[in-house]
Amino acid sequence: MSILRLTTAIVMALLFTPLSIPASAKPHQYASSHPHDHAAKYRIDTAKLPGLDKELTALPQWSGDIPVGNNNTLFFWYTQAKNLKSDNLIFWHNGGPGCSSMEGLFEEIGPYRSKDQGRTWHMNPYSWHNFGHVVYIDQPFGTGFSTNNVTVPNEDFIGNTMVNFYLNFFKAFPEMKSKDMYIAGESYAGRYIPYMAKHVLDHNDKHKNELIRLQGIVLGDAYVDTDINNNFINYLPFVKEHKWIYANNETWLTEAEQLVEQAKKLPGCGNAKSDSEVSDACVALENQFYTCTNGGNPMYYDPYNINIKDCLQAQIDDSAAQASWEYYLNLAEVQDQIHISAPTHYVNCVNINSGIYALDPSIVTKYFIGSLIDRGLKVTMYSGLLDSVVPHTLTEAVIRQMTWKGHKGFAHSKMTKATMKPIIAGHPAKQRGRYHSERGLTYVVVDNSGHMMPRDDPVTAFWMMDKIVINKH
Repeated sequence: MSILRLTTAIVMALLFTPLSIPASAKPHQYASSHPHDHAAKYRIDTAKLPGLDKELTALPQWSGDIPVGNNNTLFFWYTQAKNLKSDNLIFWHNGGPGCSSMEGLFEEIGPYRSKDQGRTWHMNPYSWHNFGHVVYIDQPFGTGFSTNNVTVPNEDFIGNTMVNFYLNFFKAFPEMKSKDMYIAGESYAGRYIPYMAKHVLDHNDKHKNELIRLQGIVLGDAYVDTDINNNFINYLPFVKEHKWIYANNETWLTEAEQLVEQAKKLPGCGNAKSDSEVSDACVALENQFYTCTNGGNPMYYDPYNINIKDCLQAQIDDSAAQASWEYYLNLAEVQDQIHISAPTHYVNCVNINSGIYALDPSIVTKYFIGSLIDRGLKVTMYSGLLDSVVPHTLTEAVIRQMTWKGHKGFAHSKMTKATMKPIIAGHPAKQRGRYHSERGLTYVVVDNSGHMMPRDDPVTAFWMMDKIVINKH
């Protein structure tokens, strides 16, 4: 899950013609884009992966370890674009910190779907490989199948590590170097990805003959502020918006409002630029705030999607889905084919470097996302309206505080609504959310989605990437 459940519990516009993805009894015929020896060692013999249907077996895939220095490697799984000539290369990151991006491969944007707890797998029609080459990366160190020989001190370290990853990935897959590159992810990846982008741009400034063609970043239900602002000060508007989930009286809300007002006046609270700057007094107020809000919500609602009223059942369902790919990735024959050098016990999320992240001195990313736009990147931020873990009210507060292209926040607040048609025949078109674009930043709110939008609403996720992020039509 994309912020560990150990953390405190807390589209659109334009009517468009869908991509043509015809149904066929025969699997799509792929041609490999990587005939070279340096890529051959990563090639997955999909015919030997158990339980794949014909479409997944036909899809060219590569996986393994990319060296990033100091005897460390990061694990990747790469699915080739359906159109071999696609100019798009997408790197996907789940959050945590410490959650494997195999979750994205097997439950969100990837081609893999299972209906029988991971015994067999069929093609996801909304897989993002329909419009680009997609690479799923286990990072930081210690996550998923990646090595764990070093302690991660801060986000700059991650940004620098990922530049090394990209450069070595392009050595193994030189055909990818000329592609238009995007970095996308959700939840705590909102901390990782802007640092990755910053270090890529810094690298490009210094190495004109070794450019990384980064075009944009996508931050989904993203953790871009301090814990205090995310879970406390900017959480209250979401509580007010959804009072019906919390309680039937106003006493707790009045107390919560008073606590937030106190917090705004404290140094090292709402104005903290990193988690390490947050004061003990502010943390004490935050704990009192949770007493108010959580007391009104005895966990009947799933904080990752408040439309799910049975939180216990939601956790059971999530665990069952996660168990399916954990089961699959722990099969010896699977690990052999995806080039795991020694038998490894795979788990989706680990509480990696938790003490360090709690006191991370890195400046939270809301303070420099605007500068990435100024340096030429497109930025897309999206929020599930039903997410209470990183609520849309937080993302909207962040956008109001951001400065880019010489102005603070959006000049116009009105968002456009529209209808969207699924690519699967027989599914009705309907309004799924709204969005607004200005000066290189697009913000998308998705109506029927929680914390993991590509899983909750794959139609909207597919449309967003194709029509807003890539937008080459």
